[in-house]
Amino acid sequence: MTTDSDILALLEAADLNVHDGYIKADEAAKVISVALPYVVFYSSPGYDNDNRLGGVAAGRVVEFQITGVGATREQAKWALEKARTTLNRQRLDGAVIRRSDDNALVRRDDDYTRPGGGPLFYGVDRYGVAVVSPAPV
Repeated sequence: MTTDSDILALLEAADLNVHDGYIKADEAAKVISVALPYVVFYSSPGYDNDNRLGGVAAGRVVEFQITGVGATREQAKWALEKARTTLNRQRLDGAVIRRSDDNALVRRDDDYTRPGGGPLFYGVDRYGVAVVSPAPV
């Protein structure tokens, strides 16, 4: 399994409505009609960790973000808190998942709405986890 699939499995086991980087939306009308609240998982390739003088990195840190979305500010916060309880300071293959201090506050989405025109609220929590790099070739 990959780091991404392991993190997604943790979120799904927590009984969260999880989407992997994409939410089905009516782009013309700017309406999102999936069940609320939900979280969206995004990840990056990460960055080298513990660079050695010989030019080899001892590992990588995979960065990822969880966007919590709800019909109200409270729903978005609930989704983020449930994801945070599930992930923050938990171990993944021996490495600790750490929540970043670089997060986005919960706010109203001014681009997309729910069916019927109701507002959506969202916030972002960012995380990182160390992973072992494959041996250099």
